[in-house]
Amino acid sequence: MRRRSRLAWMAAAVVTVLAVAGFGTTIATADSASVTVYLAVNGDDDADGSSGRPLKSLRGARDLLADIDSTSATIVVRPGTYYESATVNWAGVPQTTIALRRDGGTERPVFDGSRATGTARYWMDSHGGPSLDVREVLVRNYRTGGLRLDTDGNTVRNMIFEKLGNKYVGGGDGYAAVHLLGSSNNTITNNIFRKLENTDCPGCIHGVYAANGSSDSEITGNRFSDITGDVVRLRNGTVDNLVSDNTFSRSGSAATDRAFVSFWRFRSSETCGSGNRVEDNQYDGRYYNGTTGQRIAGSGAEPGLSRCVNAITESGNTRI
Repeated sequence: MRRRSRLAWMAAAVVTVLAVAGFGTTIATADSASVTVYLAVNGDDDADGSSGRPLKSLRGARDLLADIDSTSATIVVRPGTYYESATVNWAGVPQTTIALRRDGGTERPVFDGSRATGTARYWMDSHGGPSLDVREVLVRNYRTGGLRLDTDGNTVRNMIFEKLGNKYVGGGDGYAAVHLLGSSNNTITNNIFRKLENTDCPGCIHGVYAANGSSDSEITGNRFSDITGDVVRLRNGTVDNLVSDNTFSRSGSAATDRAFVSFWRFRSSETCGSGNRVEDNQYDGRYYNGTTGQRIAGSGAEPGLSRCVNAITESGNTRI
């Protein structure tokens, strides 16, 4: 009954025209290239996702969009706190891009992972599906991290990531607010990353973790603070990324070769990167515990392996 009611709504070609804050007008029809669905905390995942019958969860939106043959989709999120039951996995949807926006003129919605289950507890996982364009929501209380991205061309803008890691949700390690795995050409800008903390394996969690050839991305204009691991961790063939105009504070440990931005080598089979630039950032030189001595950029390796000393270049950075 749920699938039939949704498809009946789309087949009727009801046109929804809405103003999404700062992004003009979106027109969604049954046969258009773009479709828009709504989320509300008092919604219903058996609804059709229209403005008058919003869905209740991102998983509900994923299930609905899997039945709609459109090129892209926008999910408009009304204010409130949303509790997803598990990682939202975008594999298998037909859209090439999924955009997430808060409803225009309203307060920032919150996605809280404290009730999520499963071994991997990210907020969302692109999982070989669409590129994600997420903006203007707050993500907190996820153990593993915020976004796991293995597709190219993602945008993360004006977000807040806070209270991620096993300090807040136990049962495993936290990895990153934004975890890039073979994901390139991304824009990560004007976000706030704060209180990303592991009690167990404190060095395992980062603001941005780019690995396995994640290249040509821009990490710019963000604020990072109170992170137990290195803020930006690069690894294994990751090249030509730009880390610029960010502010770094109280992050990482005093262990050998740690830094706010680091390139790390874990296995002999992993290759060094090149062309990664750390430019025009501000940093306070404090480790997570408040003591001084933290560098802006560096490289490290597991015992017995050589470091990738030329993977990162730095210029124009200012200690404040």
